[in-house]
Amino acid sequence: MRNTKIEDLKQDLISWINAQENDAILRQIEDIRKYSEKDFWADLSEAEKESIRLGREDAKKGKLIPHSEAKKRYEKWL
Repeated sequence: MRNTKIEDLKQDLISWINAQENDAILRQIEDIRKYSEKDFWADLSEAEKESIRLGREDAKKGKLIPHSEAKKRYEKWL
């Protein structure tokens, strides 16, 4: 059933896009398409990549804190 909903959504979006006269909206859709195809990893610095690697290793080892604790620790920046 989910596939039917997705297919219906796709068809609705295609119809809506085809009917668009607003260039700004079409440009925004194009930006979304370009962004979704872009590999963000290539834009990260080596420090950012290493930080992600370390975080993934910590997660594999179970070195995690609950979301509620993270919010408490970093609430002044949120």
